[in-house]
Amino acid sequence: MSGSKPDILWAPHHVDRFVVCDSELSLYHIESAVSSELKAGSLRLSEETTATLLSINSDTPYLKCVAWYPKYDPECLLAVGQANGRVVLASLGQDHNSKCKDLIGKEFVPKHARQCNTLAWNPLDSNWLAAGLDKHRADFSVLIWDISSKYTPETPVTTEKVKLSAGDTEVGLVVTKPLYELGQNDACLSLCWLPRDQKLLLAGMHRNLAIFDLRNTSQKMFVNTKAVQGVTVDPFFHDRVASFYEGQVAIWDLRKFEKPVLTLMEQPKPLTKVAWCPTRTGLLATLTRDSNVIKLYDMQHTPTPIGDETEPTIIERSVQPCEHYIASFAWHPTNQNRMVVVTPSRTMSDFTVFERISLAWSPVTSLTWACGRHLYECTEEGEGSSSEKDIATKMRLRALSRYGLDTEQVWRNHVLAGNEDPQLKSLWYTLHFMKQYNDDMDQKCTGNKGTLVYAGIKSIVKTSMGTTENLRHSRSGSDRQSDIIQYLSEERSLALQLCGWIKKGTVLDVEPFLHSLEQEGEWERAAAIALFNLDIRRAIQILNKGASSGKGDLNLNVVAMALSGYTDEKNSLWREMCSTLRLQLNNPYLCAMFAFLTSESGSYDGVLYESNVAVRDRVAFACKFLTDAQLNRFIEKLTNEMKEAGNLEGILLTGLTKDGVDLMESYVDRTGDVQTASYCMLQGSPSDVLKDERVQYWIENYRNLLDAWRFWHKRAEFDIHRSKLDPSSKPLAQVFVSCNFCGKSISYSCSSIPHQGRGFSQYGVSGSPTKSKVTSCPGCRKPLPRCALCLINMGTPVSSCP
Repeated sequence: MSGSKPDILWAPHHVDRFVVCDSELSLYHIESAVSSELKAGSLRLSEETTATLLSINSDTPYLKCVAWYPKYDPECLLAVGQANGRVVLASLGQDHNSKCKDLIGKEFVPKHARQCNTLAWNPLDSNWLAAGLDKHRADFSVLIWDISSKYTPETPVTTEKVKLSAGDTEVGLVVTKPLYELGQNDACLSLCWLPRDQKLLLAGMHRNLAIFDLRNTSQKMFVNTKAVQGVTVDPFFHDRVASFYEGQVAIWDLRKFEKPVLTLMEQPKPLTKVAWCPTRTGLLATLTRDSNVIKLYDMQHTPTPIGDETEPTIIERSVQPCEHYIASFAWHPTNQNRMVVVTPSRTMSDFTVFERISLAWSPVTSLTWACGRHLYECTEEGEGSSSEKDIATKMRLRALSRYGLDTEQVWRNHVLAGNEDPQLKSLWYTLHFMKQYNDDMDQKCTGNKGTLVYAGIKSIVKTSMGTTENLRHSRSGSDRQSDIIQYLSEERSLALQLCGWIKKGTVLDVEPFLHSLEQEGEWERAAAIALFNLDIRRAIQILNKGASSGKGDLNLNVVAMALSGYTDEKNSLWREMCSTLRLQLNNPYLCAMFAFLTSESGSYDGVLYESNVAVRDRVAFACKFLTDAQLNRFIEKLTNEMKEAGNLEGILLTGLTKDGVDLMESYVDRTGDVQTASYCMLQGSPSDVLKDERVQYWIENYRNLLDAWRFWHKRAEFDIHRSKLDPSSKPLAQVFVSCNFCGKSISYSCSSIPHQGRGFSQYGVSGSPTKSKVTSCPGCRKPLPRCALCLINMGTPVSSCP
């Protein structure tokens, strides 16, 4: 390593020590940085750690490779390979026990001098040290030394005195007879012991990788390859080995040693080092020449055992520990994903490779992520309001409450949804009124009004063109009478019924509806609807009743008093003050009431375009007071607004038609609520909307969502509900008995086949149709197999068996 780039090694049993090797050996102690100020003689490795130089050994010249003794005792014992092939045992510690003194300074000398390329201690028998040398035609390139062997006087080499330091005059022995000699007339570039057996050695020779078994040194298992440098064994998977050649890394499986199981992408520059992470399964680090980037290859997902044709997949990433070029690096033996890097100028950096975070979001909205060996779970603290919950959480809770499955009282589905969303309430009441009217038409069997009702009010009012009657009414309860023009037709009565204002028939009786609003405490809405039906006295009564109720607003008495002073004079002070002050009212229905009283006949924009008033109330008002042309323009404009906004109240206008699907698409895009979309569109079946790809997409996604939540029974209930409303969705039979010859289904259909001159005997059936036995396939007439026990032909119905 003299004149070359420095290398770095962690102490195998001292987690706070490492050695830097170049022209000399330098031992460092690493510790946490307590303060931002550096101690004297300390080097900054990172924001959290510093290193202090403990000792230096400069008595080993021509250093080429270093290997740290794998056992704890003696500590800081290193084997140093030199350029002349000698291996010297050196120490950087202060251990003065007898064992250490006997080993320090011992030299192992080959017969012929040539460079020592690599060293490896046996992890099981720590006295064995393997050395890989350059090629010599008359010598071996792999020598295995026993460091406990004594000098033998029969050898021609005389004992030499080796002076280690100025104060050390101990005499060391020179050992020249290795324990094993392998690889004759070849060069060894790298080697490592196989952990599964102390007598197996893997060596990267000149043109092949060879496995030597010391129990039989005359034989070896080898494979020809150029990737013979830097052989290293995965510490977690002892049959997996990595080696490299120039810019390419090869991964080998020793159980299938004919070829590499994986070849990593070739790098543009030659590689200088590869190393498996000792704390992480399947993580390989590689370093190229003149680079400040270390590439990591994550092979933890590699299938084991590796199949014949299956190429394992890897995850590749790069890390940059420092700004300068990196000469070498070393993984920490115990700290996870930690390494120290050294630059050619001996600048060092302590670096931790952070794991990629893998996120997993369960169908029940719990979040889990993994980082290294730790698994974290994110849970919600406390229960938030329903409006703050994710739509998936809402749909899951609604599915548990059987939301959407109430087909008798359809309006109750909004209660099952929590009764918190006014749009859902409007939607399910609209579907309830549609179903109610459709059931009445089915009982009367009159015309096609049942299918028209699902087309929505937009289609209904178009059919009323030219059939509308004009009626003049005065406001009840007013001292002065003024005629208000109202419009009436059968289609408009149907629209009012869908809006919920009236019950069955054409009688415009809103009293039941007002009574229900009073029970729900919607006093302002009830008063407004009473006023829109020209009953001021009833509106005043409702306001007074609301003010006197327990939860009512006392200001309603003031509004009632203002209503009681109504006058139809255009220039009156009352009209002037109401027009000015109505916009200051907080409740939209109170604003709409005074807008109606102060508006000119036929011009009701203050009511129709009050956006906070429910769509059904604005539509019902329009059906009463607008002409056919005005009504169609208003309904068309309002429908477009509802479709763009994805407002479910617009289903009242569009119905379950293509326009309804467009509106629902906007709603799903805005909220992601495929549950409501699926149940809503099923209400209009059978119709063409269920054949729409978007509707099928929502339904299938909701079914998959129920499966993901493991709501098997809920999904089965949904499928049953769907098959009742849409018979075409009933799945076909998936299991049937087929003929072995023609493959057609063997069904007991012979009795249903018309005779037309053919007897049952032509189909292999004998006797009467009720007591027949099938003996041949109805499709190809080939004989059917018989049961081995009862000898009855396959396909014979159970009722026909004796």
